[in-house]
Amino acid sequence: MFTTTLLAGLEPHRERIGQAAGLLTVAQYIAGWFICSDIRRRGTSVGVSPLRFIGGCGLSILQLQYSQKLQAPALIWTSIITLSFSILYSLWFCWYTPSNLRKSFYRLSIGIATVTAGLYAYGAQGDSPEIMHRLGMVLTVLALAFIALPLVQLRAIIRAKSSAGLPLPAILASTGATILWLLYGLLINNTFIVVQKIIAMGLCTVQLSLFIIYPAAKTDGKKKQR
Repeated sequence: MFTTTLLAGLEPHRERIGQAAGLLTVAQYIAGWFICSDIRRRGTSVGVSPLRFIGGCGLSILQLQYSQKLQAPALIWTSIITLSFSILYSLWFCWYTPSNLRKSFYRLSIGIATVTAGLYAYGAQGDSPEIMHRLGMVLTVLALAFIALPLVQLRAIIRAKSSAGLPLPAILASTGATILWLLYGLLINNTFIVVQKIIAMGLCTVQLSLFIIYPAAKTDGKKKQR
């Protein structure tokens, strides 16, 4: 389906491309440490949403199940590592959340765990084309929503005319990983990965363009002039 001269030349390096994509994906998750470090410095998680961490757990579990069905080693080990990071960050967040504010954390955790368990149970029914198709659709939507999380701050960025609140290292890692996973998806002939990564490229482009339209340095310069 996706056979071209370029892809044929890259075929022997398929797993290396997958490994490189996995490393960049892990780097994207490592960026979450900066959020955790800030929480530790302030001594509280107040003002920070745990959605990225808890949602990362659910997404990684479902991606691991799907990767095992595809028998794609690069996807499998990447999912295991991102799941480990997501669990660590979630526990870290909970530790620094005041006792009287942990109810919302628990509610979100239970909600995501319930949805994840339901989808996992459905996927566990077999490897039929119908199940794989539906799981692929769900994972595509969830993965794109995860990538688009930084855009939640879009209104604040436009209002402040500064991209200072966006995690540039994480977005760059996400962009690089998206390009490599797109190549990997083409090489293993998986339509869902290809479509998912093409749309993800659009989201990454939008996020990177914000650093050009609203450079953080511009705002900082104005503050210094004052």
